[in-house]
Amino acid sequence: MAAAWALTLLAFAGVGAGLLLGHTWRLSHHLAAIGGGVLCGIALFWVIPEIAESFGWIGSASLAIGACCALAALDWLLSHSEHSPRNGIAGPLLAATAIHSFLDGWSVRAFAIQPVADVAVPIGLALHKIPEGLALGWIARRSFLKVGKAVAAAAAVEAFTLAGAVIEPRANRSGVAAFGEGWSAAVLAVIAGSFLFLGVHALAPARKRAGVVGLFVITLLAVGGIALLRR
Repeated sequence: MAAAWALTLLAFAGVGAGLLLGHTWRLSHHLAAIGGGVLCGIALFWVIPEIAESFGWIGSASLAIGACCALAALDWLLSHSEHSPRNGIAGPLLAATAIHSFLDGWSVRAFAIQPVADVAVPIGLALHKIPEGLALGWIARRSFLKVGKAVAAAAAVEAFTLAGAVIEPRANRSGVAAFGEGWSAAVLAVIAGSFLFLGVHALAPARKRAGVVGLFVITLLAVGGIALLRR
């Protein structure tokens, strides 16, 4: 739970900065790229290979990609809009961020007992949480007339990180008891898909900046190298 609390507090800090400064901190793109590289690397070199032990490489890759596409579609449905924040985009964006936060908390708790991943996952998610908090604070501030309401809405959304971490152990035990290995593989597929989605989502806004893309690729390869050394 300590990692989940740390992620939530980092997100709160990002929200505070977004409320006060606006989403103009260019460094956030570099942090997001590094975090995205870590998360994609964990999905590709740790999680998918673990699923492959039960379902083979084609099955594991299909599950992860399917989960990623499902999350991307859900995110698009919740957040895609041509309107300004005051015209109704805030609600869907807050809902999408709440789902991301819940999966963040679940993931960090699920990997808490795995060597290397127990450190790499929180780091990757932390580097993702800061830019996410900045954007969320910026949107909330412009969507609510009162600062207090903006703070409350953003804080409630990021608190879903803690909810995911609290629910994961009991839900996982119940799922394994009911469905066996299939439950574990399905959960890992959703985690891998969420990591791939978050990684690509973090890179997309700055995909035309060579420096940002370079950081993403270097981080991804570094995580892959660490995974290979441990095998």
